[in-house]
Amino acid sequence: MRLGVTMKAFRSIDFLTGLLFLALGGFVILYGSRYAMGTAVRMGPGYFPFVTSVCLMLLGVVLVVRSLLREGKTIENLALRPLFVVLIGTLAFGLLIERAGFLLASIVLAFTSRFADRGFRFGEVAALALFLTALIAAIFRFGLGLPIRMMPF
Repeated sequence: MRLGVTMKAFRSIDFLTGLLFLALGGFVILYGSRYAMGTAVRMGPGYFPFVTSVCLMLLGVVLVVRSLLREGKTIENLALRPLFVVLIGTLAFGLLIERAGFLLASIVLAFTSRFADRGFRFGEVAALALFLTALIAAIFRFGLGLPIRMMPF
């Protein structure tokens, strides 16, 4: 256990991840505050985002404190390619889900996000995309009965 906090602690993966979790959780709490909370028995639309955001923020606090108490890995270079490619995949999913349906949007998300890694293999990604899309469709559409539009027609 170290006693002094060095500048290296502020570049540690735990510290930066903790700050990201705190910021993201805080944003969702602020943004979701316009939705009704409800109660644990009768949840409103703001209840689940609030609870998950509080958990995310607690995890962020744990990571920040841990980074100050023990030595961890530091970030030397920021890999921008994975950051932007996953962001583009997520945005594409959000834009496509209403117009193209869940199935096509999920497959585009899986393929786009997989481009973040340089070891892209088409067959592997196709199998992963189909498996994940089928699994998520089965859970949300058929298991939970959510009215998700699967196809554009």
